[in-house]
Amino acid sequence: MNIVHVISTLNIGGAENFVVQLANEQVRANRVTIVLLGQTNSLRNYIRNVHPDIKIVPLGWKKKYSIRQFMELYRHIHAIGPKVIHVHLHNPFYYVFAISCLYRNVKYIHTVHSSFDNWKKVFVWVNRLRYLNNKIMHVCVTTSIYNELRRTYPKLKSTVIRNGIHPYIPKRNMVAIKDFWNSFSKVPKKGVRFLAIGNINRHKNFKLLSQSFKEIADTNPEVMCVQVGLPLNKQLTDEVIAINAPNVFLAGEQEKAADFLKETDALVVSSVQEGMPIVVLEALSMGVPVITTPAGGLVDIIKENYNGFITPDMEVDSMSDAIRRYIALPEKEKERLSDNAKKCFENHYQIKTIAREYLVNYIV
Repeated sequence: MNIVHVISTLNIGGAENFVVQLANEQVRANRVTIVLLGQTNSLRNYIRNVHPDIKIVPLGWKKKYSIRQFMELYRHIHAIGPKVIHVHLHNPFYYVFAISCLYRNVKYIHTVHSSFDNWKKVFVWVNRLRYLNNKIMHVCVTTSIYNELRRTYPKLKSTVIRNGIHPYIPKRNMVAIKDFWNSFSKVPKKGVRFLAIGNINRHKNFKLLSQSFKEIADTNPEVMCVQVGLPLNKQLTDEVIAINAPNVFLAGEQEKAADFLKETDALVVSSVQEGMPIVVLEALSMGVPVITTPAGGLVDIIKENYNGFITPDMEVDSMSDAIRRYIALPEKEKERLSDNAKKCFENHYQIKTIAREYLVNYIV
């Protein structure tokens, strides 16, 4: 089978990571091409992880939208002659939706990687145009996103297929991982370590993270949290720093940040918007429990006191309470959460299983 994935870039990101892992699984039995519309960062990308049998077509577009670019993509699609076209993220979706009106003998799969709110405006006009074109199958990565889509736009074709990855294996050796944690001078020798991974932007809500850890600093001096990610928003970064939580450390950008999960007690997610974050799946695959807000599809992944803790809302008191509850657990209970995290991943989020589910959608 001839399969094409269309995405903006293969820069570091959850959707991009998933595309590479799914394509790598698909190429075992199919011809696979990844078409990149934009300009991929030469240093921070997943291109080196792409299987050598996968063809990459970099178009290097600088504009968001143009008729010339549409025609260029159409020509490439026509030359490849795929049976299935996967499309990922907003900008590529507009182009592929237009192509689906012309190039009809193809199965179109659109993976909704983020929350329903992020796609609400797009689905409004897609729903209005469904009488002309309702060919695209919208694949939601969690049940909660799917339920919102079905409730709001029941006439659109949609289904649920979870995100999936291979079990994460750290690329650094243990010495390098331990050195990272030990580089924070205030880290207790025998304390509870939390890790937060994500760029500083409004969706990740790291102000909530810092405020929550600051609230528990006096009563739990043995606790600390390291946040790894680019400070994309200067104002938000300044606001996080101004909170002055003594137990929160901003580590900045780190390549292969999931390596540091190897020496953490739990992953903390403070987001206000999410789909099904790859970093959460990486944590589960390594047996790391997750403490999270009820953002997007996280409510479908994390079960209270089973593989982590999930807050009832996005308030500081709720997050600090969830952190305290984890800290207070006896070691055997923490081990139970860790075991359940790994079981959860193995039962539901293996990329081989997810690839088979997509294959079923190709033939229905």
